[in-house]
Order: sequence, then C-alpha cells, then structure tokens
Amino acid sequence: MIRRTFALVLVGVVASAGLVASGAHHGASAGTTGRPAGLDVLFVGNSLIGTRAATGEDTPDVVRRLARDGGREVRATKVIRYGQTLRRTWDGGAARHALDGSTRYDYIVLQEYSTLIVTDPARVTATLLDTYAPALARSLKPGGRVVLFENWALAGPAPSAARARTVAVIRAGYARLAAALPAPTVIAPVGDAFEAVVTRDGPGAVLAPDGKHPTGRGIYLEAVTLHGLFFGESPRDLPDLYLPPATAGRLRTVAAAALGY
Repeated sequence: MIRRTFALVLVGVVASAGLVASGAHHGASAGTTGRPAGLDVLFVGNSLIGTRAATGEDTPDVVRRLARDGGREVRATKVIRYGQTLRRTWDGGAARHALDGSTRYDYIVLQEYSTLIVTDPARVTATLLDTYAPALARSLKPGGRVVLFENWALAGPAPSAARARTVAVIRAGYARLAAALPAPTVIAPVGDAFEAVVTRDGPGAVLAPDGKHPTGRGIYLEAVTLHGLFFGESPRDLPDLYLPPATAGRLRTVAAAALGY
C-alpha cells in the first residue's frame, strides 16, 4: 500500500507536438492478483517525459514495456510537446482534444515545465485550476486519478540560490497543487527519487550533461516509479529492461523508497 501522496513538473527543448494513442481504449480489467490487468493512461508533458533512451523509448513507452513484461497492459495516450508549458500545450489544441471527454482514463499524468513551480507557482496553479480542472473531471473514469508529476531539481542550484531550497520549493508546491485540485489527485514522487540518486551518485547518474533532461537511467527511474504508482505495488521486482541488473536494481530500490514501500 502506498503510504504517501505523490507529484509532477517539467522542461523542454525542441518544438514537437502530437496526440498518439498506443492502443484501443477499453476498460481496465482485473488481474488474477486483484490488481488491474489493463489501464488507460494519458500523459501530458514535454521533454522530461518525452526524452528517449538509447532503445528509442520515452517514459510512457518504458512504462508500457514494464507492464507488458508482467502480463499487463498500459494503453498510453501521449500529448508531448517539447519545451512547452501545460498552458501552451492546451492552447495548441492537442491536450484539449485528449481531454474533451470522448475518452476516459484511469490516470491522467500532468507534467509541467521544469522550473515553473519554483519561478511562477501562481501561473502553474491558474493553469491547473482554471484550464485543466474542468476537463479532468469529465475525462477520468470512476475511481480514476490525476497524477501530478513531481519534477526533479536541475543539476545546479538554479532557480534558487541553493539546490536544497529548490528541492524544498518543488515538494511544497506540488503538495499545494494536489490539495487544491478538485479531482482525485496523487503526486508521483519522481523528483524525490531523482534527488536520492543525485545525492548519492551525483547528477550525471540520472541527468544528461545539460543538467536537466534524463539519461536512460533517469527514464527508467521515472518509469518504474510511475508503474509502481499506477499498479499500487512495489517496483522492486520489475524487469531490468535495457540496464545492467545491478544498476536497475538500485534504481528500483530508490523508486520503492520514494513510493513508501
């Protein structure tokens, strides 16, 4: 059982947009363990979830493969626009179309621009409450939840004077957002998981040389954290996929701790 609520955030680089459905939308069915065998998940964000590993997979793709290897299915709809805020992604039309109520989701993952929760929290709040909230209500299945993707702090201290301050502001900001949204909301503790790795192994363990985008290990860490949240179970026994077993195992242990397992 997950013992804490979890969160969102984001960043971007090049301009690329799209609404991509990875499979037909059917209702989630119960697996033999009592956990859902299939989930419909909408991912709205930018390059923090859209960056691709060496395998060519972005974070939603890796989540799908983790589920498939366990005999489950994540039917992912992706609205990923590199370099954009959630507001600009909405204004571009793709997010608005995905949230028009014609398709309903078990989870709606919202990933905001990387530093916006620190530099302009009022803008983030207005986007979620004034723009997204009405659409979320009509687009969730009964029992569905919004997932706020808690971003990680960048490699340096910016935008605060000290890195610890940035981390604290991110955590507090997403906790406030989760409490303010009228739809059932959880926080995906991706930022907490990244911070644990950065503290122990340095930023290069999960962040690219630009100090903000995820490496292949970072993408895997995002995916195992989200998988654990979606299916309500520890990620410790998930497959290694494209990483060496020792590396993947350490990342799963970090994700499990962030989720409260």
